Amino acid sequence: MGRKDDLTKNYMKNPEIFADFFNGLIFDGKEQIDWRELKEIDSSSILDIPVPQCGKSRTAQKYRDIIKKAIIMRDKNMYYVMLGIENQSDVHYAMPVRIMLYDALTYHDQVQEIANRNKDKSVCKSNEYLSGISLEDKLYPVITATLYWGKEKWDAPTSLKEMLQEYDFKLDKYINDYNINLLSIIDLKTIPNFKTELRLLFALLNMRNDGAGMKELVSSDNRFQHISRETAELMSDFASIKLPKKQKEGDYNMCKAVLEIKNEGIAEGRAEGDLALTNAIKNLMDNMNKDFDEACNLLGINDEDRNRYKALM
Repeated sequence: MGRKDDLTKNYMKNPEIFADFFNGLIFDGKEQIDWRELKEIDSSSILDIPVPQCGKSRTAQKYRDIIKKAIIMRDKNMYYVMLGIENQSDVHYAMPVRIMLYDALTYHDQVQEIANRNKDKSVCKSNEYLSGISLEDKLYPVITATLYWGKEKWDAPTSLKEMLQEYDFKLDKYINDYNINLLSIIDLKTIPNFKTELRLLFALLNMRNDGAGMKELVSSDNRFQHISRETAELMSDFASIKLPKKQKEGDYNMCKAVLEIKNEGIAEGRAEGDLALTNAIKNLMDNMNKDFDEACNLLGINDEDRNRYKALM
């Protein structure tokens, strides 16, 4: 497992971040999932694979990134659900099959747990021994989110049917599909209503391919001046920003770190680039009490270009 994989897994495993992610993804930011009620689940599952040639089976162990049991409180009702996250630094072209397998194994683990409990209690009727569970036994629903951190757009299938070869349309209603719950940070049109630093992290990574836009973003929100180490490391690794020195308060000024990035790759004649930098100058002057020249210095704008930006203001 690489550094980026370790960073994303450890970050999203944090109960507050985990709950905030699903509250933002499913409930538009309403706190229906209490992070204090989350229960960590063993992320490994054992898979028995039949080997017909020898009449035996071999076992394979599969590991999810993160899986937790959660309680959802809605309208004074309490519901249990299994929530999982699969982090992806790169595009995965077989993700629907992978997620389908993980979810099936999580359901299988629940069946085995119930069957073992019933066996210990000797409660199974004769027609229930095959499965080990009764008609009254129910499973918790499983929801897995695929969280894509890469800087290139996600172009892989998001459903099982997208992966299949062309087939006769008469077969369609008999072929089961499986969709993934994909959140691709780089493809977001709007940032989900997160309450933690997850919102700042996703907002910055969403803009990472637009240097001027990223500078405008961090200069418009004072919260980027005080970012925790865990969030700052992800910003640094995934947006190629040099991690600044820790401040006296123990946090990191990622606004300053972004503004110190050289203004490379932004064509002077591009209207959107000029507009973004002009807005960044205004934000620094309004939000950080900088004068025009101080703002230009922070943004790395040379003397020759300053008059053009001043004229645009």
